Order: sequence, then C-alpha cells, then structure tokens
Amino acid sequence: MDILIVDDEPVIHEILNAVVRRAFGEVKVIEARDLDSAFESLAHHGAPELALLDLGLPGQRGLEALKRFRWKFPHVPVVVVSANEDPKAIRLALATGARGYIPKTSTSFVMVKALEEVAGGGTYVPPQATEGNA
Repeated sequence: MDILIVDDEPVIHEILNAVVRRAFGEVKVIEARDLDSAFESLAHHGAPELALLDLGLPGQRGLEALKRFRWKFPHVPVVVVSANEDPKAIRLALATGARGYIPKTSTSFVMVKALEEVAGGGTYVPPQATEGNA
C-alpha cells in the first residue's frame, strides 16, 4: 500500500508515519512538504492508495489544496489532517471530497481508527463536525 503524507511540519510527518504504520503495518510512505512537491513525487511513484493532506500548506488557501488534489487524483481517498477544528470547516472539507477529517489534536488511537475506516471504504467524520450544527 502506498500512502502520501503532505504537511509542511516535520513533526507531523513523524507522527503520521508512526500512525500509518500502526494502522497498516509495512507500507510505502511518500512524503511531501507542499502540494507541488507531492505532485512531482507522484509523477514518479504513481497515485497512492490513500492521501493524508494538511489544509494549511504553503501557497494554498483554505480548501484549495484539497480541490487541486481531488481534481488531479479523483479516485484517491483523501483524509484531511488539520489543526482547524471548526465544525463548518470540517463539514466543508467533507463536502469538497475528503473521505475523512482528522483534527491534529486527535489521539493516535483515533487517527488509526479513522485511517482504517477510510481505507475500508468508509468515511471518518470527527465528533467536532456536529458541534454548532443546530
């Protein structure tokens, strides 16, 4: 299984690498610090089976990175991993095509379960998505 991690923070790469390996065992992880370098890497590796994408990437605003990734790789499930826990932002990311949304404050247990859910064909919606939804 090939998994793409796109985040500009090195510590997040370390954490997500550990979480991905805990969820799936031995996998090939493709890492990128921004969306353009992710696209360059994927030109050599081909499309991954799963992508983990930060929304706060350099040179991108809001959902721009998710929209660009979904346009280029429409069949690859994308899990947003973000520091933004605003319920509206979560729902908007899911409506834009993310198959999951993991707040960076989540425990590794929650992250593993979310990735397993998405890899199994489901969608992971964090509890924060329903807050303020009156």
